[in-house]
Amino acid sequence: MPVARRVTLAVLVALLLGVVVAAALVANDALAARQALTAAADRVPALEAALTADGDKAATPALTAELAAFQRDAHAAKVRSDGPLWWLAGRLPAVGPDLDAVTRISATLDGLASQVAPALLDARAAVSRTGRSADGAVDVSALSALADRVSAAHAEVTASQASLARVDGSALIPAIATPWAQLRSQLDDVAVAVTSVDRATTLVPAMIGADGPRTYLVLAMTNAELRSGGGVPGAVLLVKADRGKVSVVKEVAGVDLGPFQPVAKLDPESQAVFSQRPATFVQDVTETPEFPTSAQLAAAMWAKAEGDKVDGVIATDPVALSYLLKVTGPVDVPVPDSAQVVTLSADDAVPVLEHDVYAGMNLAAHQADAFFGSVVSAAAARLTDAHADPAALVAALAQGAAEHRVLVWSARPAEEKLLAATVVGGAFLSSPRAADAVGVFVDDSIAGKMSWYLDSKVELVQSQCTPAGRVDTIDVTLKNTAPADAGATLPWYVAGIPDGTFTPGDLRLVLRAVGPQGSPTPRLGRDGHVFGMDTYPLAGRSIASGTITLAPGQSTTVQVQALASHSTSLGGGPQPTGTLDIWSTPTARSGGLQTVPAAVCPTGGADW
Repeated sequence: MPVARRVTLAVLVALLLGVVVAAALVANDALAARQALTAAADRVPALEAALTADGDKAATPALTAELAAFQRDAHAAKVRSDGPLWWLAGRLPAVGPDLDAVTRISATLDGLASQVAPALLDARAAVSRTGRSADGAVDVSALSALADRVSAAHAEVTASQASLARVDGSALIPAIATPWAQLRSQLDDVAVAVTSVDRATTLVPAMIGADGPRTYLVLAMTNAELRSGGGVPGAVLLVKADRGKVSVVKEVAGVDLGPFQPVAKLDPESQAVFSQRPATFVQDVTETPEFPTSAQLAAAMWAKAEGDKVDGVIATDPVALSYLLKVTGPVDVPVPDSAQVVTLSADDAVPVLEHDVYAGMNLAAHQADAFFGSVVSAAAARLTDAHADPAALVAALAQGAAEHRVLVWSARPAEEKLLAATVVGGAFLSSPRAADAVGVFVDDSIAGKMSWYLDSKVELVQSQCTPAGRVDTIDVTLKNTAPADAGATLPWYVAGIPDGTFTPGDLRLVLRAVGPQGSPTPRLGRDGHVFGMDTYPLAGRSIASGTITLAPGQSTTVQVQALASHSTSLGGGPQPTGTLDIWSTPTARSGGLQTVPAAVCPTGGADW
């Protein structure tokens, strides 16, 4: 045999042996990697539950051991599915996509175990350890110290999402496709958590004055007279935050602020829906569901009336205040123009501030607003009380924020960019997360305080796949619970200022249903019949609007049908797959945000 042929044959044999050996090594590693991946994946649900637990439950010995085991198994899976041989194998025909997916899944789990989970758990523990310095200020140094680690965890999650997204799921065998899809869904949930924590570690220390004093305008909203974003501001306060200490500088009753020549010119679409009233009356700044707009208008009004330029605006309502009072304990508040002092607790704050000040204590409108402001001032003063647990205060604020009862805007663009995408940002029209949300908002069009008597329920009753895509059906049930003689027995400024267009005691509500961005106008029905409506465009959305009048004891159900966007119908879009955010007006009895399960459809996009 010629020498050249022998050499060629030897090379081929060597290559064949190399391939066989490589295949054997990859197969051996694949078996070990599968075992480690299975063990690691089985630990994810327990860690997910821990990440949503209260902070004081986030660092138990059992959980610490669970995290250590997760890290061990995830790292073993990564080691067994990484390296040059796996890189080459991942590019082979037939089996390549599956092996490449295993490598990416292993790397993702290792990143979650080594960087993301520890950072999130430590952040929750830091919140639970939030205490007070010697001078009584809230000490968030432990949270600040985690900022870099949480930012790195955020980057790791983003990179892992991009890595898994490069996998073609249709090319995978079921044994790989299923865990790949499950991990992508779980990673989306983790991304929401790590994004929120990243923003918190960045924003909270600065916004409570860690880097220098901040001043904020506080809008004390009353749900007794509803606007889309909550209630009318009954009182407006100027507060100062300096190195964790909060103090009230000034308070003004809402009726004593303005009216103004419009402090800004609203865009034509907003004017068509709301007129120029939000820029003229402080009571109407929350008529838009876009809180950044409400906040900027309120800040401009305050600057014109009081001469103060603020660093941000915070809005809250009596229900959120009651959550804080659970932590601080009762407050004593003097009644305006009286020697009487009222003790308010978490149990009675809402009925007193929403009803009794108007219908039971016989206060004039300006006195009721002043009383409301005094309550907020007293509660703010208690925030720095040594007996008020800072971690419990954070939990109370979070509860209010989750119901859209606590909203925050920053005058600093970099901070506002982070805030707008959070639950406290209230940016229904501009937040990417809200782009696929449906909004159902009500405005009380009678100048009174009858919204206290509104009993409302907003409920997703059907999420259905159609040739056009996913259609979500939402029932909005409204009832006027006022007594039959409300018009005769309630003060005129509660039952409504008579103008000949309504019967005192009635509720007259403007209901606006707002579809996802780019989707058609929602369809409305009322009590089984077509509901006549006006339609408007607003910031890339379509609004269906109608007026509903309810006499005492009357109720009605409005059915809203909204077509989801094409990407959301298919399970994409900015929201977690298979969910729908429903924004609504927070009332005295119902919160303003729900995230509910929704259908994922195989196709969508025809005419509706």
